[in-house]
Amino acid sequence: MTLTIQTAEDDRRQLTLTIEVDEERVHKAMQVKARQLAREVQLPGFRPGKAPYDVLVRRIGEDTLRAEAVEDLVQPVFEEALEQENIEPYARPTLENIETSPVVFTFTVPLSPTVVLGDYRTIRQDVEDAAVTDEALNEALEYVRVRHQNIEAVDRPAQAGDVVAIAGSGKLAPRPADPEAEEGSVEEGGADENAAKSETLFEEEHLDILLDDKTLFPDTPFVDNVVGMAVGDQKQFGFTFPDPYEHDEEYAGREATFDITVLEVKKRELPELDDELAKLEGKYETLDELRDALQGDLTKEAESTIKEKAIDDMIHHLIENSTMVYPPAAIEAQIDDMVEDFKSRLTRSGWKYEDYLNLQGMTEENLRADFSENAEDQLRHQLALRQFILDEKLRVGAADIDHVIEERVSRFDNEGLRDSMRSYYRSGQGFDLISSEVLSNKAYERVRAIFSGNAPDLDTLVDEAADEEE
Repeated sequence: MTLTIQTAEDDRRQLTLTIEVDEERVHKAMQVKARQLAREVQLPGFRPGKAPYDVLVRRIGEDTLRAEAVEDLVQPVFEEALEQENIEPYARPTLENIETSPVVFTFTVPLSPTVVLGDYRTIRQDVEDAAVTDEALNEALEYVRVRHQNIEAVDRPAQAGDVVAIAGSGKLAPRPADPEAEEGSVEEGGADENAAKSETLFEEEHLDILLDDKTLFPDTPFVDNVVGMAVGDQKQFGFTFPDPYEHDEEYAGREATFDITVLEVKKRELPELDDELAKLEGKYETLDELRDALQGDLTKEAESTIKEKAIDDMIHHLIENSTMVYPPAAIEAQIDDMVEDFKSRLTRSGWKYEDYLNLQGMTEENLRADFSENAEDQLRHQLALRQFILDEKLRVGAADIDHVIEERVSRFDNEGLRDSMRSYYRSGQGFDLISSEVLSNKAYERVRAIFSGNAPDLDTLVDEAADEEE
């Protein structure tokens, strides 16, 4: 028994699917439903499940039986119609209407978005090479020293370089009024009204601070005011931040006042920058080995930052010059993904989703509304990148995956652990992580080639992709 199907697509990639079910099929569905109900309905003179169909119809009512049978037909008929018309929904379809005589179902089916990219291959842009400055490397070495520092309480006034526990507060005065602003030009609740509010820098019962004038309110006398204070000392002081203030422009030219009490003074000793420090840090024997390892880590971080920026820059170009059409349900599906990702992150951090919502005084509807602000941007971002990958014929092959897996497992000394990690990376979430990384790297290399004008010929890529498929 075939279905009578009509389709109509709107300008937002939504398909109206109208399905008429022939009466013979409806009648058979009613008979099946009647047999199911016969086991539940007690009729005088008949054992359960043995009452004739016409008796059941009189007892249940033909309209009621027909309505229940039609309800059972919705899902199988819809799936059959999708197969018959070769339709693949992009997001969750909706049942818009049911008519029972004759039986007609009307669905709205979201179709996959269409994306047409502009002439992105003419875009030229510099992409910097990853570089690690001596300053960055020295800073990383200093972090290693800090990780292995020794701190102990001392009975003396605070000195520069000490760690001091304080209680009290620090407040930032309102921003100075803009002398160039016209009088009465700012509306109520505008920038000047907000500027008239003081801000709290800190307000703590116990706060550890490092008396280092290069990191703690640099280029101000804050550290100088605390140096010399002993346990139990209380002090009020203030100063005005320089203007301009390169460390935080929000503080520029503003007065700060502090009221603090010293709770504890602790001497801080850092290990020497030598081979012994390298051994403390792990498997390194010399300071040079530690320095080389940090150099490698910093280089990878720099490369990752450059890669992300290059891809992001390309995606912005793509979005600006592309034509995208997608159904509204695609945005809802994006919000679904964002909510699920949020739930997973909460679970990993030890929270229960419901507990978090209760603590925040939120409902899932509130959360979805919050996510909706960014959902469409994320969707367009993903669609642009996906179409770029398709148009550029980028592929992830088994050899690519194996290369990255072997690189990952080589850091483990135990062969059994290496085998376990290989298995993890070749299936499920592990495989998704590796394949996404490989595809991202391929996308970056292609973006870099396009920006520099050295991208491979697109027609050649198309021919090669066709040969691979054959």
